Amino acid sequence: MPFNDFGEILAWLKSNGIAKRAAVAAAHDLDALTSVVAARHAGILDSILIGDGDRIRQLLVQLGEDATTWEIVEEIDDAKSARMAAQLTADNEVDMPMKGLLQTGTFLRAVLDKKFGMVAEKALISQATIFHYQEEERMVVVSDCAINVAPDYSKKMQIIRNSVELCHALGIDEPKVAVVAPFEHVNPEMQSTVDAAMLTLANVRGQIKGCIVDGPLGFDTAISIEAVRHKGLVSAVAGHADVLIMPDLAAGNILDKSIRYLAKFETAGVVAGAKVPLIMTSRSDSSENKFNSIVMSVLQSL
Repeated sequence: MPFNDFGEILAWLKSNGIAKRAAVAAAHDLDALTSVVAARHAGILDSILIGDGDRIRQLLVQLGEDATTWEIVEEIDDAKSARMAAQLTADNEVDMPMKGLLQTGTFLRAVLDKKFGMVAEKALISQATIFHYQEEERMVVVSDCAINVAPDYSKKMQIIRNSVELCHALGIDEPKVAVVAPFEHVNPEMQSTVDAAMLTLANVRGQIKGCIVDGPLGFDTAISIEAVRHKGLVSAVAGHADVLIMPDLAAGNILDKSIRYLAKFETAGVVAGAKVPLIMTSRSDSSENKFNSIVMSVLQSL
């Protein structure tokens, strides 16, 4: 059975005694520390904290923690702290690296360095935002919102594969994948609609497995059965999408922030396609979002 919300995932991890270990780069951040403290108390993640040691200790005390019970590594340079987290992961000292108060590019340059071997050759990593769709009590995956700027057809194919793997971890055996565009017909002057049609055909021909793909679909027809009925569409995916493949990063990022800041949906941000989970959330993400991202990353690691 698929997980319906983040609470169910957390309860399952706890009931099965699943616990992992992370290295947090630039850990001197209240929201990041709040999330790793919560994960430690939940029994699902222990962490090595890399960064400004004095600030980390101050924040831990602020959170009611005994700082002497935490492993803290002093490194105030962001790039060096990210590489240290990557090295600890490569050395199997921890199961995954986590991004703290540093820029995404700095974190990615470290974890994607071939020296650390976290990404297979020719593999494509992609970001996914997972949100709890409260109205239907289910999880929906949106990709890519933070890594691939303007993915072409071949990259979108890999983003779909990454998203399907993530859905399988969520217990969705055959996810319905909507390739999102402004409307439901193919316009040769709008590449996103052409890509969507090609990806749909690739799925029919067995080039994309483990899912059902349809597109182009508008965001409304991907997620709303009322919109589907109004437009008279016939589709196995429309109105029931488990995955929303966005035309580019700008569209994905705007949808991601709209879901969180306007709709107030509970979300998590994860990275798919690497050999290990990469806990990489925005510096502005709430501690709740960061905690959910930890929960999802622990699930991914299984």
